[in-house]
Amino acid sequence: MLNPNDLDREEFGDRGADNFADDSMIGSAHAGAMATDPAADRYGADAGGAASAGDANVTNMMDDTSTFGFASVTSSVTRETLAGAADTRAATQASGDVESNHTPDTSDMDVSGEKNVYSNGNGNSAGASKKSRKSGSGGGGDMDKKFKNEDAPASGGPNKRRRRLMIIGAGVLVVAAVLIAVGVTMLGGKDGGRAGTSGGGTAAPTISPMPTMRPTTGAPTPSPTSAPTTVRETILGDMMREVVPNLAPAAFTAGSPQHQAFFGWLVDTDPLQLTPDGTPAMDSRILQRYALATLYFATGGDSWGNKNNWLNGDECGFNGGPGWYGLGCNDVGEVRAVAFDDNNLVGELPAELSILKAVENLVIKNNPDLEGTIPLEVGSMTELRQLALYNNAHTGEIPVTIYDNLIHLVYLNLQDNRLTGELRPEVGQLSSLKKLILFNNELEGPIHALHIANIDELEYLGLSGNKFSGSIAHQIGNIPSMEYLYLDNNRFTGTLPTKLGLLSSLKSFNLDNNEVFGNIPTEIGNMVDLEYLSLRGNSLSGSIPTEVGTMQSLVTMNLATNFFNGELPEEIGALDNLKHLYLFQNKIEGTIPDLIGTMAKLKVLFLSSNKITGFPAEVSGISDTLTELYLSDNKISGPIPASVCDLSNLEVLFLDSNFLTGEIPDCVGANLQSLRQLYLFGNQLTGYIPQNLQNLKQLTALGLEDNEFVGDVSQGICKLTNNNGVLSELWTDCGGAEPSVSCECCSTCCPGPNC
Repeated sequence: MLNPNDLDREEFGDRGADNFADDSMIGSAHAGAMATDPAADRYGADAGGAASAGDANVTNMMDDTSTFGFASVTSSVTRETLAGAADTRAATQASGDVESNHTPDTSDMDVSGEKNVYSNGNGNSAGASKKSRKSGSGGGGDMDKKFKNEDAPASGGPNKRRRRLMIIGAGVLVVAAVLIAVGVTMLGGKDGGRAGTSGGGTAAPTISPMPTMRPTTGAPTPSPTSAPTTVRETILGDMMREVVPNLAPAAFTAGSPQHQAFFGWLVDTDPLQLTPDGTPAMDSRILQRYALATLYFATGGDSWGNKNNWLNGDECGFNGGPGWYGLGCNDVGEVRAVAFDDNNLVGELPAELSILKAVENLVIKNNPDLEGTIPLEVGSMTELRQLALYNNAHTGEIPVTIYDNLIHLVYLNLQDNRLTGELRPEVGQLSSLKKLILFNNELEGPIHALHIANIDELEYLGLSGNKFSGSIAHQIGNIPSMEYLYLDNNRFTGTLPTKLGLLSSLKSFNLDNNEVFGNIPTEIGNMVDLEYLSLRGNSLSGSIPTEVGTMQSLVTMNLATNFFNGELPEEIGALDNLKHLYLFQNKIEGTIPDLIGTMAKLKVLFLSSNKITGFPAEVSGISDTLTELYLSDNKISGPIPASVCDLSNLEVLFLDSNFLTGEIPDCVGANLQSLRQLYLFGNQLTGYIPQNLQNLKQLTALGLEDNEFVGDVSQGICKLTNNNGVLSELWTDCGGAEPSVSCECCSTCCPGPNC
């Protein structure tokens, strides 16, 4: 199971059988240090310890939601009533100690009727300047004195008294209206509810389309909406709008993952029922749970292979219960890692992932039905150090926001998707990157080696299986930290830059199946740490440089399917660690150097389809290690070399399509007991087919056709083809009008239609 708390030890996957190298599991020496998790509070000292949301705090928060501060309503009018319920979130703070930018100032709104609620006899406000009050008509006198001493005789006669009674009546009406409004608000908070919740039976509000968190090219089409029908909806919705721009729960499209996460879970069924308390830590905790719930609904959480504990209890397991599967948290309750491997995620990744600001490791791999583009918002997860979204079905371009913002990124793996577009020059901004892996997509264009060279610590560049083109710029040699360079199966052209020799730390280099031409630069000999070199399937030419003899770390060298000519340099024999040598389909000529017969670790020697004329007379150095020898389609003449029989562990021997003569030596059947495949067809061999070939009990394929053999295939050999043997392919010259060989058990007789 993928451990989200140990995600920096990534496996890079099987590089494929054609690569022949033992580098399929490339670890990270510093993985242990990278996995260490700091326990720093990301919200600063003022957040305190609230971010951990322990049991006691959660209980208190839940208790607070039962009253919503209504105890103070009977003695004073709430700010929300006077302001048209502009900010219900502030109303939850009964003590009034939480600042709200949306709460209006009520200092000038005294409902007693003593200030700013009427006009004087001149039509001027009673709050006007002293000069205007004194100059008013009707003998009004000093109005300030009149309202400071209500027992004084009113001047102005009955008209004045009538006016005062009217003012007092108006004040009473205002107070009554306010009290009615408060009652309606309280009833709505307790008994009102949207359709589908447990709060009541009022009709569901009309929900307008969800405003995406991504930039839009045009204004959304408005649709009628109604205000939230529960106080909890209002509180949570207001907090979300304040903290996350463009996140408006009231506008979520019904049935969307966002709507399900907010209305269907966070508001109603989230067992913790957390409520904002004015602290960034609590806001972030609630948003974290909302983002995770959105991920769950957006990717078919109900059908996940493992969904243990999701949407139940504490996501980090801090309350004594288990945490949610696939998550790792730091000490303050922030999700640090999200990891799903082959977990049947279906759908698209939601933009709300970006709410998880503390995530350092995001690894979602091997989910073939996880489609859609990689959200642009992933680029705002600025703490990311490891981003691995591979072997899924993602499409579209790599978001440029990844290059622009993820300055801490160490590991980026997007291989085995359907990504398109170019690898943008901005990739050079990822100055901390150590591993960039983009295998098997549909990416194209140049690789901007000039910009990649700016990534000073890059160790692994994997671009295989795309449509990258252009030449390999010499700046690629300016990355001294490079250890693994995979450019195979693309459309690169041009020549190999001489500065490749500057990659002195390089351990593996694959350029297979491109359109590169010219000679191998002699500077390649400077790659003394190189263990795997594969340049197969290009148009390289010239002789193999003798400098390869200095590459003492080489384990595999594959130069097959090119246009190399000349003789094999003897210096190859000095490669004491070489196990696999592939040079087939070139124009190499001459005899195989005797030094190759001394390479004590050589297992595979593949020299087919060249112009080689001879085999070493002495092979004692490789007699115990060589298991596969391919010399087909060359110009080797004379009898089968007796030294071949010294290769006692040989499993595969291809000597077909040469100019061999004479008989098959008896030592083949006597000494090569491990042979599984023996191909001698297309030569000029004569005599009888040795009966002792029946000793080759492991033999699965024997090709003897197109020679000059005579006689019968022995019953002993035929027994290898029955149920007690494994020989499934036996070809001889037993066909035609006058066959030279008689065979009762051959799978194919030549000449014939299958030959």
